Amino acid sequence: MPKTRYVVSAPGVYARTSHGDVDPVVFDIPRSGRELPGWFASPSTVAGIRNSASLYVEELYSKVVEGGATWLYACFPNAVIDPNRNDADIDPAQIEGQWPTTLLPSEKAQAGSGLIPRKIGDIELNPATLPVAEVQRRLNELYLPYHAELGRLLDTAHKKIGVAYHLSCHSMKAMHPASKGTLAHRRTDFDLGDRRGTTCNPELVELVSEHLKALGYTVSVNRYFAGAEAIRRHSSPDRGKHSLQIEIVRDLYMDEKSLEIRRVEASRIADEMAGLARKIVTYAQDRSTK
Repeated sequence: MPKTRYVVSAPGVYARTSHGDVDPVVFDIPRSGRELPGWFASPSTVAGIRNSASLYVEELYSKVVEGGATWLYACFPNAVIDPNRNDADIDPAQIEGQWPTTLLPSEKAQAGSGLIPRKIGDIELNPATLPVAEVQRRLNELYLPYHAELGRLLDTAHKKIGVAYHLSCHSMKAMHPASKGTLAHRRTDFDLGDRRGTTCNPELVELVSEHLKALGYTVSVNRYFAGAEAIRRHSSPDRGKHSLQIEIVRDLYMDEKSLEIRRVEASRIADEMAGLARKIVTYAQDRSTK
């Protein structure tokens, strides 16, 4: 008998598809949402805000449920608030008023791409400063509920079978710009990030890497994006909770200039990711401690 599927939505915050039982593997898509809150105001156009997201990643992983995993998608754009940044990663100069706790701005926040990004490329996403109440609203209504749901799913799996596996799914531009000591070049098809060996066991990295290579893709590890808040926040490999970030180059499934999706290629990748999910689920079940 096929398993029952559950479709759950917290309007404007997240959508989730999973089975009736506990899935040991969760694929989360934190930076591809395009639903703007009614109260959100931006210097940019609606199209500019939506197009600043990592477009279509949710579609590439839409079939992981067929492989026995849970699919979790942040509905809101990362332009409003970025789930892949720490909740204290705010430039103090961006806040109007006194923030109640200590801020921990990273270099990215100081450059304008922290928790509340000021701009992406030439697109102005948010005003130069925001009132404390506005930032707290974004945290309380969007960011924290999304992370709470992701954490709950992983905790539930961990309590039931003793392990939990989390794949955080992102996309990257195909071309890597020239930087100090590095010429401009096309990135690998996939870049896997485990924050340099700290968020999951090496076996998970190898399993995913070998699966993708067998499909004909080029794969690197911690080369372009080593992983950020989503996997840092939800991993504890010593306790059996493993998180891995997956970046895919956009020109495999979309036109980077027109931003149009290539449906045939995207559908093929979705089938391949269902196969990846199936393999990770089997791997997780084999390592159940309960």
